[in-house]
Amino acid sequence: MTSTLEQLRAQWTTPCPTLTAVREQYFSHIKTDRRFRELINKGEIKLKLKKLHRSTRAQYVIYLHDLAEYLDQQHIQPA
Repeated sequence: MTSTLEQLRAQWTTPCPTLTAVREQYFSHIKTDRRFRELINKGEIKLKLKKLHRSTRAQYVIYLHDLAEYLDQQHIQPA
């Protein structure tokens, strides 16, 4: 049996997919990145947002290990 992280690594070509890509794949009921960021920042969705560099234009990303941890927690304790 493969771990959630291994499954995500097989699915994504990067260790840190963009916020948009994660939202579209796992949170398609949330229609905008802005709303997705709000929910994360409020703690309603327990994911960690990162930027790859300090530029104001840098896209937000979510590391696969953080996403795997979140998905595993949802399986243990459904929202």
